[in-house]
Amino acid sequence: DRPLPQKPAPASADPSQPFSKEWKMEDLLPVVKDLGTGRDWAQGRELFKKAACGGCHAFGTESEGTGLAPDLTSVGSTYSRDFILQSILEPSATVNGRFFQTRFTLKDGKTVTGSVIDVIDKKIIVAPIMLAPQVTIEIPQGDITSEEPSPVSAMPPGLLNPFTREQIIELMAYLDSSGDRNAAVYKKKSH
Repeated sequence: DRPLPQKPAPASADPSQPFSKEWKMEDLLPVVKDLGTGRDWAQGRELFKKAACGGCHAFGTESEGTGLAPDLTSVGSTYSRDFILQSILEPSATVNGRFFQTRFTLKDGKTVTGSVIDVIDKKIIVAPIMLAPQVTIEIPQGDITSEEPSPVSAMPPGLLNPFTREQIIELMAYLDSSGDRNAAVYKKKSH
């Protein structure tokens, strides 16, 4: 006599469980094309923190970033929403030429991929983890057999997967407004 298997509860039944969906462009692009008005600035700001955007990216007075990732302060006025969304969902689709990582192949066959921080005494200082730029590896230049730009972004895919569609809209509004609580997207809806 075995107990009957329990049917799992729906993801939304337990608010402490993170939402999880592998978001795609076609899921989100239609809903971020027009962000409308009446958005919630405080929620957008909180989502920016929960997504850990400021761990790497500078954004106005919200975060200084690491200097190893693009400054997002004016991203909304510089890029289209579909480009911003694709950059978050598919970070390796377009890697910014100023912020690529380098893949080093060493004489012993190992590879090291990371952001080049400095070159000191014929050693290349590499930060392999974007969120921890203080953690570095020193690679003697004589140990390198080849180096090339990595086609893989340091920004991991799936950053939006824990969030609901509505939360993603709020995050996009926050980015689009450059974090300005007086932006049009935060004006109260007129009835």
